[in-house]
Amino acid sequence: MHPGSDRLPRRTKLLYSSGDLSTSIPLTILMFFQLYFLTDVAGLRPDLAGWAVGIGRVWDAINDPLFGQISDRIRSRFGRRRVVLLYAAIPLGVSFMLMWLTPALPPLALTIYYTLTFILFDSTFTFVHVSYNALTPELTQDYDERSSLNGFRMVYSIGGGLLAIIFATVLGWFISEKRLLFMIIGAVLGVVSAIPPLIVFKVTRERPAEALPAALPTRQAVLTTLRNRPFWMVMGLYLFSWTTASILAAVLVYFASYYLRVPEQANYFVLVSQVCAIAFIPLWVWAARRLDKRRAFILGMASWLVVLLGISALSPQQVTLAYILAALSGSGIATAYVLPWSMIPDIIELDELQTGQRREGSFYAFASFFQKLGTGIAIWALGQALAATGYITPVEGAPLPLQPQAAVQAIRLTMGLAPAILILLSIVFAWRYPISRESHRALREQIAARLEETL
Repeated sequence: MHPGSDRLPRRTKLLYSSGDLSTSIPLTILMFFQLYFLTDVAGLRPDLAGWAVGIGRVWDAINDPLFGQISDRIRSRFGRRRVVLLYAAIPLGVSFMLMWLTPALPPLALTIYYTLTFILFDSTFTFVHVSYNALTPELTQDYDERSSLNGFRMVYSIGGGLLAIIFATVLGWFISEKRLLFMIIGAVLGVVSAIPPLIVFKVTRERPAEALPAALPTRQAVLTTLRNRPFWMVMGLYLFSWTTASILAAVLVYFASYYLRVPEQANYFVLVSQVCAIAFIPLWVWAARRLDKRRAFILGMASWLVVLLGISALSPQQVTLAYILAALSGSGIATAYVLPWSMIPDIIELDELQTGQRREGSFYAFASFFQKLGTGIAIWALGQALAATGYITPVEGAPLPLQPQAAVQAIRLTMGLAPAILILLSIVFAWRYPISRESHRALREQIAARLEETL
């Protein structure tokens, strides 16, 4: 497969898309279980647990743009992106394992341990995530083919997260001791996460280093990225839709345990929503072809908004209806996964027309930052809300405590009404996104004409 070709063989899509497992598996476990693990397994107070995650997000504010700049400047015989996948794969797996150990430390030292291990993981995750995503525009320049490729990717992404949840659920049937359970989850999934980057390294190629123009100076590169208005529209719609998914993921275990009072079914709600998200992916790829990416995103978010309002109106006895709404929520999840990522390559070509540069690393670095920022804000805010409302940390081996009504209501609000507000904001940003199929075609024609002039 030659970089830049328009149509991709199915084999290339399948093998390249497997790389999403290296980010979706650890990210899914973190989204659904990180705060729960820190509070209910490691035994940290919710506010300390929230800070352990929140401080790591401060490092995110530095490492995403930094690693994106580094990625754009790398010149090696393996390319700019593939060399990172080769050498960062093993550190990614090992750092993920370390996050799920429970060393015998006092609360403050334990908070520091989880903060540092999260920072280590986040650094390797960012490097892999940015480099892998930055390969996407190299594979195809076709507007609709990018939607198709991202559809394949998100099947792996959601499917990998789904398999991770299934693995954790089944393992929990046989291992009741939570500390041992999460240690094994971390070890096995850490190994699994290290393999896909090596596959992507093997099956992809990049443009030769000598064919690339000299990189822009760091300050100019950052300012040029930040002045790209369509990019900010995508980041806005992506931040609010992804933060919605992150909030729902983080609070779902608490919602099932303390509002619906069916803690043994918490993982099943996750499985239902993720299976349905996979089923909805072809629908939204088709909608993007039929309408365009912007209109399809708005339609998907509007349908998710209705579902979230339904969740906010649930009573604790309506468990069956909760499953139905979890299934319908899969449509919104699929929209948030597929469409924003298929918009970013189009923005990169707008930037190429404006600057003459291919700066995939910089743009995907900021996208990675906003993705993790959404997750970090969700977990930090939930931790602080639980602490402020008197959440009672369970004792290992004891029955679940009866939580204060204020804590239960906080859980309920963050499961329905608060995410609904974020979805409205994502629709506002999508409404203002300017790149259509026609304008993208014009972009490509202008880039091609410029290249002909230089030959």
